[in-house]
Amino acid sequence: MAQHAGPAPITCLIALTALLLQSFPTLQPATELFFADLTATEIWKLATCHLLHWSWDHFFWDVMVLVAAGTFCETRWPQRFHLVLATAGVLIPLAVMLSAPALLSYRGLSGIDSALFALAAGSLLIEEIQAARPLAAILVGVAVAAQFLKIGLESTAGQTLFVQDAPFVPVPLSHLSGAVIGCLVAASRCCR
Repeated sequence: MAQHAGPAPITCLIALTALLLQSFPTLQPATELFFADLTATEIWKLATCHLLHWSWDHFFWDVMVLVAAGTFCETRWPQRFHLVLATAGVLIPLAVMLSAPALLSYRGLSGIDSALFALAAGSLLIEEIQAARPLAAILVGVAVAAQFLKIGLESTAGQTLFVQDAPFVPVPLSHLSGAVIGCLVAASRCCR
């Protein structure tokens, strides 16, 4: 188990950048990903689109989870954290674009939040199993199952469970894609 003391600079930078973009909407068009306009010269918008939000409520929920899950993962498993950010940052908007062609654009950190939560829960589950702590493993396993249950409920209901005021079409596939990426990185144990 790799534990590192200290701050989570990447998580803080992401949260502060998202706050800046939410506070100054005139900056948002330069970083927004419109699927129809995605070209090789704008491929970087696959990453920046996560920093934009449809409302302050959307921003609040996304950044709250990012700070909690991101700080936990960045300080405990920094290499896995970097791998999840890089992988989820690119694959989530691509998955949304390919599976929901009617959507014009993508915004929000919730897919990455799902990836980080799954990384944390999956990594802890493996650690608890390896340490032969069955009660702790069951509790963490319930958290993993609850995440997928939440995604299933959102898919069925056609709305998010937490964000209520934002005028957007929820995309539970972004949460599912993130959760799968986080679980795969946790299960691969490819890095500390």
